[in-house]
Amino acid sequence: MQTRRLGHVSLTLVSLALAGCGIDKPTPHVKEGIVAIVYADLTRSINEETANRIKRNIGELFSKTPPNTRFYLFSVDRGTSKPDIYEFIPHFSEIKVASDEDKVKKEMEDNQKAKEEVELKKLKDSLDSYHTLIASQKGPVSCLTNKLNSLSDMIRNKSSNYPDYEIRVYFYSDMIEDCSNSFDGKPLAFQRNANDKDEEKHLEDIQHRIDKSFHQVELKSLRPKVYVVLTSQDDKQSLENLKMLWTKFFDKLGVDTGDIVWGNGNEESFWQMPK
Repeated sequence: MQTRRLGHVSLTLVSLALAGCGIDKPTPHVKEGIVAIVYADLTRSINEETANRIKRNIGELFSKTPPNTRFYLFSVDRGTSKPDIYEFIPHFSEIKVASDEDKVKKEMEDNQKAKEEVELKKLKDSLDSYHTLIASQKGPVSCLTNKLNSLSDMIRNKSSNYPDYEIRVYFYSDMIEDCSNSFDGKPLAFQRNANDKDEEKHLEDIQHRIDKSFHQVELKSLRPKVYVVLTSQDDKQSLENLKMLWTKFFDKLGVDTGDIVWGNGNEESFWQMPK
């Protein structure tokens, strides 16, 4: 049973008191927590040093998000709708009266302790197992766009289950698609061509395929936030072109450009709730 944020409860009690005095004062809607949908890319295009940095960054995200965060970790591979490789879904008592706040505060403290002492190791073990498995696979396995085919359903599902939570999607990846069976059932590779004329045609072809074949139910009303932590893409494709291609995908999902953050993974906004 999910809980409400303590500050939100206090605000609700004040509003009820005002209503009892005949004062109509609407309570602004405040998000109570985060649903974190995290994609880890440890495919062979990611070297060992970068892979270890990705693991550390994801561990830091897990540790620093609020105690009531619902955390789902997925692997980047050939799959489209594979289950998560790790999840953490805490449960707290429901706050019905002000006296319940201390009880829930203690539950949150215990939950944070469990995250640091038990769950963080489980998360790291899951990442290590995925890394070992994906490193042994041959051929193109970086099928990032396939994940988008199931992402819209997942976001709608999580938003329905946790209507008072902010949905955040995190990509820890070089964002270089290299897949033999991509979103439209055809091979797709984002690596740039050495010849400028060939590269121009290559980019135009990808955009045409997105316009023609990438059709998903829009998520605009749900306002998901997307955080992209690029790793080492410079030798494969320019940042400008990657942003252009992925913005086009996310736009088709109904994600506003202002809700897409490209960062290095160390920004506090990645794990903090808006104030």
